[in-house]
Amino acid sequence: MWYSAVFIAVIFLACFLGFTGYSIAKENANNKESAFEQLSKTDYQVKLKQLPVESPELGPDIGAMCYDMAPPPDRIDVICPDCGSSTLYPTPYEYMFEKNEEYRNLVKKITKIDVKLDETQFCSTCGQNLKTKPQICLIVKYGKNAKEHKSCNVSTENLNILYEYSEGMTEHKTDGGEVVPMSHYKKLLKEMLGKNPE
Repeated sequence: MWYSAVFIAVIFLACFLGFTGYSIAKENANNKESAFEQLSKTDYQVKLKQLPVESPELGPDIGAMCYDMAPPPDRIDVICPDCGSSTLYPTPYEYMFEKNEEYRNLVKKITKIDVKLDETQFCSTCGQNLKTKPQICLIVKYGKNAKEHKSCNVSTENLNILYEYSEGMTEHKTDGGEVVPMSHYKKLLKEMLGKNPE
């Protein structure tokens, strides 16, 4: 008999809780925010209050590394060896300045003739009146009481021929491996020296 009383009490309690939960859910449905949203906002406010007033110092700002590296500048800065001024050139001219370095090294080898390079045409200050494409030139002072002679459009082979001539060689080996007598280059030597070679 008492089993029946307990059973009825359990059913009554379940019905009471069911109706109570239904009325709370209905009331919450009428509200704009659910119980879950209210709870999360409350938690958020509590956590916000727990944060320290001053945040600790962070390490250096490294930033994201997922971007492409910037390309190199599309120009090169050329310093004039005569006046020291700077001239900017677009990168297509870069090959010319690589050649200039090669020419400087070849001219340093020529010690028995007074010879130097003239690179002023590449300078915006020294060669400012230049209307043609800049080129490197050769200035030679050959013989006693000679005046300086300037010739342009020089090449590495021209400088090698001038070096070999200054060293008293009688033959020149071309880039193709052919051996040519130095007398074959008499006209070229005259253009570079300003007079007939001896």
